Amino acid sequence: MQRKIRQSQTIVPFGVGAIFDFQGESLVGCDIFRWGARGETIQSDRLAAALGVTQFRAAPSIDSNSWAPSKAGVPYSRFPTWLFCQKCRRMTRWKRSLEQDGKSPTCGGCAGRKPLVPMRWIQICPKGHMDDIDWRRWAHSRSSTPDARQCQKDNLCFETLPGKGGGGLDTLQVRCQSCQSRRNLMGITSKGSLKSIGVSCGGRQPWQRFEERADCEEIPLAVQRGASNVYFPVVHSSIEIPNPSRSDANSEKAMAIKADDWFRPLMTTNEESPMFSVTVQTLAQLHDVPEDYVKALARDEKQREAGRATAVEATPGDLLSEEWAAFLTPSDNSDDPHFRTRHVGLTSGAADSNAITALLTDRIDKVVLADRLREVRALEGFHRVKPGDKDTLVKAALNHRVSWLPAIDVGGEGIFLSLDENRLNVWEQQDDVRARVAELEGRLDNSFMAPRLRERTGPILSPRYVLLHTFAHLMIRRLAFESGYAATSLRERIYARSSLEADGTAKQAGILIYTAAGDSEGTLGGLVRQGEAPTLRTTILEALQDAMWCSSDPLCSENLASTFASLNIAACHACSLVAETSCESGNYLLDRGMVIGNDKVRGFFKPVLDAAIEAAVDGVRTTE
Repeated sequence: MQRKIRQSQTIVPFGVGAIFDFQGESLVGCDIFRWGARGETIQSDRLAAALGVTQFRAAPSIDSNSWAPSKAGVPYSRFPTWLFCQKCRRMTRWKRSLEQDGKSPTCGGCAGRKPLVPMRWIQICPKGHMDDIDWRRWAHSRSSTPDARQCQKDNLCFETLPGKGGGGLDTLQVRCQSCQSRRNLMGITSKGSLKSIGVSCGGRQPWQRFEERADCEEIPLAVQRGASNVYFPVVHSSIEIPNPSRSDANSEKAMAIKADDWFRPLMTTNEESPMFSVTVQTLAQLHDVPEDYVKALARDEKQREAGRATAVEATPGDLLSEEWAAFLTPSDNSDDPHFRTRHVGLTSGAADSNAITALLTDRIDKVVLADRLREVRALEGFHRVKPGDKDTLVKAALNHRVSWLPAIDVGGEGIFLSLDENRLNVWEQQDDVRARVAELEGRLDNSFMAPRLRERTGPILSPRYVLLHTFAHLMIRRLAFESGYAATSLRERIYARSSLEADGTAKQAGILIYTAAGDSEGTLGGLVRQGEAPTLRTTILEALQDAMWCSSDPLCSENLASTFASLNIAACHACSLVAETSCESGNYLLDRGMVIGNDKVRGFFKPVLDAAIEAAVDGVRTTE
């Protein structure tokens, strides 16, 4: 039976292992091994090297105007398999043999074939397994008679008890119609509730057969199937930037360099050694090319020889460093179909210059408009119960040997802003700023989200990351009013390296606000127009002014409404939070105080706001 889903949703939020609710039905995405060798190939060399695969594939799509075989598209499996009738309340353990093409499950005992709906509770374990709850065992777990304990029948009913107020779990029960054993659902979601009745982890995913199960000693946890801890996808993305050596790898000049006797030693020489530098310089002079071209050609050839499967694993930080350099380096890329940038300023001339603009340009170093962007997003796998590391990652292909990952290829446009490094260094060293971040760092260390967020922030949370992340959110909220795009169509990318790496990688302090859609909506030009001078300057000032006032103040600004475990300080839905699809860190690690300042911390942009307020007051006085 076919159901319609957007191709982009096969990555997030309904990718492999995720539950997909569709018109009363509940389905779960199967692993990519079951996709078969289908789907459009997506090329992203940088991301493929980072994830250790050879390529990516988009989910195979179906033309809605033409006939398609039953096995076309992406496979989903019905889950949970325990269903019940809302009229007679009888429970049914659904099987694949009962599936009828084009029809939803219906009750065989009721007149009119009433639709069956899925049970609301399932079990998951920290190793990523997911299964149905053994409702037969649950119904008989409180019985004291020997006949009831030995009852092996799945003749169950899911009932709502009359005469009990409150609508809690004690008003719901599972009853065996054969022996009349019953038990309500009170305490089913508590830790150890399933262990107490002898239920263990099945060691498999819902679409796997019983013989495919793995040994698992984890204690399963009963949760609602729509709970947030059922699925934590691990998605990686890459902005596709030009690589001179790869785009020209087969040109006559590249082939001549590779054939040169000086080139071969580069394959076995460390890039940090003096011999490597001398060899690169020699090749560059002999063939009249830049040294960076030779270095890039050598790296590319090393990767080709090693093979993608054995390439050294990169990190998100490595991908961001290359993108950072691409945005900061002016180049003539007007012919590039995927990456076109141009450097502009905050002002369009002397007429735009004033005290406010001077303070703003003192803090914002570069403005780069990306007229064309191409982003590749790939699903590596997922976690359940809580985000974890590689040990608990369930891969998109499970245990099958597959050399590709599912991905989507989208185009868009964007605005890149970098902050002045000298000004930022001075601000980061202030005691109140460091103390503010130390408070958030302590909360992060105690949070179950730490493994996921550390991939973005690095081992230590820096003041610049909190500042840039919050500033990006404020800009997204403001640009949604101005650019013509919905707020959910805008995304952020944070560049916040706070130290100079041993390999010479520079510090980073910038944000990219961009659109990335699978259709023409992401490239309409409305966002880039907002980046032109002097429009961008006005947008930034308005975003900062919006952050001064929150309808939840003083609770929001003083952090009175947050618990100790909150991963935000002065941030809420009324002022700083955006759609989770727009945020790379799940709406965590935000603080308006770091941007605009308050009585506890001096914000990075506070002098700009003070000047704007003073100018507004002087304007009112002049009018009077």
